Amino acid sequence: MSELHKTLQGLHEELHRAERLEPEDRALLETLLGDIRRLLEAPQAVAQPDQPASAAQHGDALEGAAVRLEAGHPGVAGAIRAVLDALGKAGI
Repeated sequence: MSELHKTLQGLHEELHRAERLEPEDRALLETLLGDIRRLLEAPQAVAQPDQPASAAQHGDALEGAAVRLEAGHPGVAGAIRAVLDALGKAGI
């Protein structure tokens, strides 16, 4: 399993442990995780001209979620930042 997949799994596990996470935040993160997994399953899609904006939007949404969750859910925020770092290292 790649580092990025392990990092995504770590975020998924943090989401399950976060009992008091707002429903909107949980839904956003689960949607983003699904989108990222679909991008990883179809890596050729990343190279298409319309995809980088989508990947950048996901990154912006993840960063915004990390900032909002930092105080109340530092484990989730840290896992989000780890995913962002792994995505950057993977060139996504």
